[in-house]
Amino acid sequence: MNSFSYELKTEVAKILPNGADESLSELSAIIKTCGEISKKNNTWQIVIFTEVDLVRDLVKTIIKKIYGQDVLEELTSFAFSKKGRYKITLPSAITSQVLLDTEIMQLDENKYLEFFEGISHYVVQDQSNELAFLRGAFVGAFSCNISVGQDSVNKANGYHAEFVFTKEAFAQDFCFLLADFDIISKMTPRKSAFVVYVKGLDMICDLLTIVGATQGSLKLQNEGVFRSIRNNVNRQTNCINANLTKTVDASVRELDAIKKISNSVGLETLDEALQDVAYLRLANPEESLDSLVKLSTKPISKSGLYHRLKRIEKIASQIK
Repeated sequence: MNSFSYELKTEVAKILPNGADESLSELSAIIKTCGEISKKNNTWQIVIFTEVDLVRDLVKTIIKKIYGQDVLEELTSFAFSKKGRYKITLPSAITSQVLLDTEIMQLDENKYLEFFEGISHYVVQDQSNELAFLRGAFVGAFSCNISVGQDSVNKANGYHAEFVFTKEAFAQDFCFLLADFDIISKMTPRKSAFVVYVKGLDMICDLLTIVGATQGSLKLQNEGVFRSIRNNVNRQTNCINANLTKTVDASVRELDAIKKISNSVGLETLDEALQDVAYLRLANPEESLDSLVKLSTKPISKSGLYHRLKRIEKIASQIK
């Protein structure tokens, strides 16, 4: 069964970018988040890795539409997943141009290509491009600890979603990008990576809605309602169990005290009011104080019954 993160990426990858600018913005984010760039024989190479079928299709569509080229695709094993993952290699003939078009690399003053580690403002110059870039980063680097449906029964952790990046400058710029859409995020280093994370049900649902994962957002909201109901039921059950335990413990103490008095000095040594309470408890060993009040043939309040039972326990404690 696919994870919730996989489902979300699949839903977002169905959204095709509108025009060349959005396509390049989304491609830029995908390469920066799940791509590898290397240089061999003075030629740049771009390889993109993904487990999601529709992300593979999205990359193929963008490259074909913008550059009229086909990518080299192969399915490889992935040590950290039961699923295989796609290795997508872009044609070497267009690699340098792709790096320039996506603002991943820029020409310096000497006309040499150099990496731009943050997010270039050219690929997020308006909201449509920002959204395209955000979708690309989502399908490339998003993950969450959330399980929904049947799988969530034993996994009721808090709500946490994150993006894992290799460059600190990129992670910082991405926090600012999320802030443009009122998504509050934080960044933290993790080994050799930099993690941008979003916490809380409402904030994560807003994020999913923004990137276009509306079905995932609705599913997560339903999960939130389910967890809330389940937690309330658990709290009520725990409260009932705790009260039952208190009732049983109190009843055992009271019965022990009554039997101690009966076996030593006799219940007839108690005054009439305490005798009535003692016989009432002996006749109803498992009942609560509320029930004993109702079962009593003589008028007595719950408070009065409680204090008489406590007096009986005190008398028993004084018997050697």
